[in-house]
Amino acid sequence: MSTPDNAPGPAPAGADEKPTVPELQADIEHTREQLGETVDALTAKLDVKSRAKEKVATTRLRLKDRTVAARAQVADWARDGKAAATTDEGKPTPAVLAGGAGAAALVVAVGVAVVLVRRRGR
Repeated sequence: MSTPDNAPGPAPAGADEKPTVPELQADIEHTREQLGETVDALTAKLDVKSRAKEKVATTRLRLKDRTVAARAQVADWARDGKAAATTDEGKPTPAVLAGGAGAAALVVAVGVAVVLVRRRGR
């Protein structure tokens, strides 16, 4: 079984020298820093409340961005619809007038049909 590169182990062949006190202290300090980082990472991972708050904040920002984009899209559609329904002078186009007249005729026809059906039922 081999040891990791940063794990203490037997000295390489030809290295008869023992580490000095400052080298050992530096190695200990490095190990402490790594351990501290690992503990911090594990603590952050286990902090469910903070992770949930972060997820809510992220989702809220994403929804806000989507809402702004949707409003802009609706405004574009309204502008395009108005441009298509009016002439350069701002008057309704003949197609819009014909559609309005057709809708009015349909309402009148339905009203007449309702009146006739009610009279027949008496």
